[in-house]
Amino acid sequence: MSDNAEPSTRPRRIGVLGPGAIGGLLAARLSAQGHHITVVATERTAAVIAASGLTLQLPGRDVITTRPEARAWLGGPVDILLIAVKATELLSALQRVPAAMVNGTTIVPFLNGVDHLPLLRAVYPGSDVVAATIAVEATRHRPGVIEQLSPFSDIVVAPNSAGLAGLLSDAGFAVRSEDDENRVLWLKLAMLAPFALLTTGTGLPAGLAREKRPEWPTLLVAEAVAAAAKVGVDLDGEAAQTRLAQMPATMQSSMLKDFLSNRPLELDAIAGPIIRALGATQAPTTTAVVSEILGAGQP
Repeated sequence: MSDNAEPSTRPRRIGVLGPGAIGGLLAARLSAQGHHITVVATERTAAVIAASGLTLQLPGRDVITTRPEARAWLGGPVDILLIAVKATELLSALQRVPAAMVNGTTIVPFLNGVDHLPLLRAVYPGSDVVAATIAVEATRHRPGVIEQLSPFSDIVVAPNSAGLAGLLSDAGFAVRSEDDENRVLWLKLAMLAPFALLTTGTGLPAGLAREKRPEWPTLLVAEAVAAAAKVGVDLDGEAAQTRLAQMPATMQSSMLKDFLSNRPLELDAIAGPIIRALGATQAPTTTAVVSEILGAGQP
């Protein structure tokens, strides 16, 4: 448990919008802790999970099999709503969660990027929207079947009254708190954007990508850190470069997986904040890699 995580033992009613790789991971771990979980998904995915349950394979451990309630829309109140959809799917996914159902609820978006908090606060004015990020490699093999691939699963969350740090720590995540919600989001983006652009721009997992374009990690991290500074967030560029260099050689970003599967990419959510903060001329490497990815004909 993180030294910032308060203990949490009371079962909660928790909704998970988007039980894919990240949402399924969260739902399975929290369900295993005895919380009442409702996953909200497309009609097909909800039907599969309702019929067959949700399974999670953790690294070097047994499979967790759970039976969350599964629905195509949120039909009852919850104490906490976790949002774990792709940024490209956010607006359509929110139609599955009526504002009346989450009035007074704590909403925790585990989305990539830094621009989603104002949107969620506008859509759900009666809810407490809390900044949070997760760093983990997980994959959805098919609806209801999730595997955590990385040995780490790290969460950073802004302080709140819902006891999120303890709740998530009890479920096996490494959790810490940050007072500044902008810092919560930019801490991840300064790592995620270089990693996602490096791997997707080369079409390779971390190790081979670093070998192919050894200059990119330093340049991409520097631009992400400079963008964060533009909005008042001071980040340690050397620490970010070290973490990027230590990423497991076989690790793939979710953007690379989307690229290889010809799915829409979160380019605006991940690279957009950097380019908007600095301008294209002051973020030449980020801009150039985005152009290369788009030039490859991907969505």
